[in-house]
This record gives sequence, C-alpha cells and structure tokens, in this order.
Amino acid sequence: MLGGILASIILLGVLYSCLRWKAIDFDRNCMIALSICVVLLWIIPWGLFVIVPLVLVISLISPAARTEWNDFRKRRIITSVILLLILNLSAFYPTAIPEAPDEWGEPIAVENPYAPSWPSSQQYTWYYDEEQAVIGIVNTRTPHTFSSIGQTSSTLTLGVMLGMHEERLRQSIEIINDRVPGFSIDPESFTLNEVESESTHNYGNSELEIKRFEVKRDGFDTPLASVLVVGFSSSGGELTLLTISRSLLSNQDDVFEEKIVLQFLEQKV
Repeated sequence: MLGGILASIILLGVLYSCLRWKAIDFDRNCMIALSICVVLLWIIPWGLFVIVPLVLVISLISPAARTEWNDFRKRRIITSVILLLILNLSAFYPTAIPEAPDEWGEPIAVENPYAPSWPSSQQYTWYYDEEQAVIGIVNTRTPHTFSSIGQTSSTLTLGVMLGMHEERLRQSIEIINDRVPGFSIDPESFTLNEVESESTHNYGNSELEIKRFEVKRDGFDTPLASVLVVGFSSSGGELTLLTISRSLLSNQDDVFEEKIVLQFLEQKV
C-alpha cells in the first residue's frame, strides 16, 4: 500500500505545482477535478480505463467545462500528461518479496528473465514434487489502479492482450520440460489459450478471481499443459498472482488446484 500512498501524494503535489506555476488565474476547478480522479484511483474498478473516458465525456457535454478548457487548454493538457507520466513511473516502485508455504520447498528460481521491466514485479518459482506442478508467485504493480476492486480481472485481461502472460510462462514451460518425463514443447513456440470457466472460485472462506488457460504447441490443437492463475488483490497498486502450471500427463484432475491454493492461503494468514 505504501507505493500507492506515496504516488498519490506526489500526484497531488505535482498537480498543484503545475496549475499554480506562473499562473495569473488559478484553475481551481481543474485542481478539484483531478484531485477527485486521484481519489477515484483507489475506488473505481479498472481505474484509469474508466476515469479518463469519464472525464472526457463530462468535459464535452458540459458547456461550462468547454469554456474553461478554452481558457486553460494548454496548461491542462501539460498537467494531465505530466500526471500520467508520474503515474507510470510510480509502477517502478519495488514490490514485496514473494513468500510460499514450507511444503513447496525452496524456490528453483528467484527471477524471471522473460518478465517485462515495467511494471515492477518480483517472481519466485517452485517445482512442487509431490504435485508435479510448477508454481509461480508474482508480486506486480498495477499502475492503472490503486483499488482492489476488479484489480485482478483488469490486470489479467491487460496481460493477455499484451502477451505478458505468455512471456512469463516461458520459464514454467522450460521447467516442465526438464522435470516431467515425456513432456517436450519449445518455450519459444507455444500459445496460451483461455479456457471458458467461472471467473471466481471459493477456496475455503475466500472467493478469489481466477483464469484458466491451456498451453498448445503452435500449429496444433491438442493442449499439452494447463495453467491456473489465481489473483490476490490489495489496495495500493500491488497485486499477487499465483500461477500453477502442470503437464496434462499429470494425474491431477482438480482444475481449480484447491490443495495448492489453500496451502498458499494458510501461509498468508
């Protein structure tokens, strides 16, 4: 949460400075409106993807807002661009170190060379021998929102659209190749296809957002591995994603991986 609080304070300070600097008339309404937008980042699902269109619509339909834009257009545009830049830069703020239950043993990797440099993230990976599953814990920044509402679904959707999940999964594919007899897939040549499923699942007393995927070799329809992603939302712009990947040669038939997820939940308490 600290990262989100610091980012909000900096945003408000820069907002005031931009609107006040060498200004003959202080744009009070813009100060109020953009301050409300910063607050809404902590409340509204999908954050910027809802707030920015909403602000634009209000500015277009309100005659008073259109008049003010004519008077302060240049300063408002510059201020808005600077605020968006700072918000994106805040995503470089370090995340927490991933932690896991003792049952999983020691992590076999404490970084992912395929992870993007932005937003900031830390990924630890385990191979759980008892379950023959590759487990990844990713703590990542969510620069588009500080709200825990809809944080997981929006981040996963954006990750799929941008191909970020496929890049992160390459490490898991390499580990399955090394650890599972009879499994072989080129980690440079696969597709991650979303499986139609419920968007949430109850794990004990917790209802968590999930997404399920199948890993397929490029050019082939037969799935070779399954992937379950479970999100643990939190306020402040940091999200924890638990990723469980396993070869379809495994005997596991619980697609929601309740044993592993419950172990992780118990460790978080």
